[in-house]
This record gives sequence, structure tokens and C-alpha cells, in this order.
Amino acid sequence: MRHLLFVRFVGICAALWISSGVGEAQTSPAELEVMRAIDQINTAFQQRDVKAYESLTTPDFIRVTSQGRVFGRSEWLKSTVAAPGAARTGAKYDQVSVRVYGNGAVVTYRSVPGNTGAQPGVVSYLTRIMEKQGTQWKMALAQSTDLQPPAVPTAAMPAALPPWTATTAAEKAALSAFQAIQKANADRDLAAWEKWSAADHAIINADGTRTTRAARVAALKAPATAPVAGAPAAPEPQIRIMVKGDLAAVASVGDNTRSLKVLALKGGQWQQVLQHTTPIVAAAKK
Repeated sequence: MRHLLFVRFVGICAALWISSGVGEAQTSPAELEVMRAIDQINTAFQQRDVKAYESLTTPDFIRVTSQGRVFGRSEWLKSTVAAPGAARTGAKYDQVSVRVYGNGAVVTYRSVPGNTGAQPGVVSYLTRIMEKQGTQWKMALAQSTDLQPPAVPTAAMPAALPPWTATTAAEKAALSAFQAIQKANADRDLAAWEKWSAADHAIINADGTRTTRAARVAALKAPATAPVAGAPAAPEPQIRIMVKGDLAAVASVGDNTRSLKVLALKGGQWQQVLQHTTPIVAAAKK
């Protein structure tokens, strides 16, 4: 089963690269290693293999669900990976993108749940941040966004993650780049935005739609919408950064959303290569 899942995942990726005109030869050994690790993670989840799943994630692993809930590794393993229930079926994957930056990698794809014979599962977009430790790629962060309004959560709220502050030079540099990008967006400063945005930048919106870099540039060029009179200023976002290889994952909380901005170190400068937003769904009232 593990081998078949990997063949299916890699086969879809190869087909996508071929159809896009890039060619199968462009699939690098590093990209294949990343995909193999993701296949192992998906198989471990499907089989409720907590030990294998833990071995394939970093100690600081964070999972952001499609409801905007945030789990640390130990709680995610206990509450979700090991959760009892019906047999889990494998999902189908398409629109796969694997980008490797040194010992870091960012993977996005659309997940279509398998047929369980009951209600069809929800299609979602997933982002996975991977880090190569020794010879093994491990998952450091995963975030998903459904293509339909997510269900209201009924389970207990996960424990809050410990406070974070930038301590390393890389974290401080990534934080500075993030703040510059946020300012460019707020000021509609196209020149600054393009400086901090890589050519391969992609966007996954809170409703599951996707936006290209070109579409974002067009939006910045368009006339600004007048602000609502008396509208309160946006609060300073809660920020958490993890640096993995030549990637920095910047997680922040906005207006009822959780935002993941992925920065890649290119030519000595951090540039955004992915923006992934997930809505925060309030728990059901008791």
C-alpha cells in the first residue's frame, strides 16, 4: 500500500509537470525525496501509525486545520492522528507544486478525499513546509483550507502554543521582510511589493480559491477602495516564525483568519513565494 500511494503521488506530479511543458526531466532527486516523505506521512496518518508520523515531523511541528485551529505536535498526534474511528481511505492529489530551497521545501496540492460510502469528504488545499534533517525530509508545518465553508468545530480548543519572539538573526531578518511586505500591501506600493515577491509567488485565499502573482499585481494597480468612515485600525498581527533551511514560515493572525506567508532566501534576500490563508471558525455555542 505504501508503494502504491507513492507511485500515485509521484505519477500525478510527473503528469502535471509534463502537461505544463516543463518536462519529467525537471523532477529533481530532491523533489522526489520530498514527495516520498509526504507519501510516508500520509500513509502514517491513514494507518494511525503515531510512531511513524512523529518520526516524520519536527519537534516544533505545527498543524493549522481548515477551521483555523492550531495544534502542536504532541496534541495533534493524540487528538487526531491516533483518534479512533472508521478506516481512513487514501485521498487523491492534483495541482501539485514542490519547490525546494536548500534544506527547506514548500509543497502545495489539492486533496480530494476517497470515497467512504457516506457523505463525500471536503476538497481542500494543503501546504506543507518540509525540512531536511540528515538524509530525511520532515514536516515542520501543515495548513489546510477547504473549498467550501468548514464545519463549526465541536471538539475542545487545543492548548495555546508557547509565546514566540524573534531570537536568531535569520528570524529577525525574516520578520523585517514580512513587515516590509505588509507595509507594501497597506500602502499599495507596487514597486516595493514586487521587490519582496518572487516570480514564483502563489496565493491560496481563505475561500479556497487561488490567485496568481500577476492577478495580485493587477489588484495593486487598481484604484483603492475608500475606507469605511470610523473603521477601527487593523490590530498588530500575532506573529510566529520558523526558519527551515532557506525557507521561513511566517504565521500570523488577521481579521478572523490565520495567514501563512512563506519566504525563500534568494540572492541573500527574503522574498515571499506563497501566501496561504485559512478562516478561523468560531466554536459552537453551548
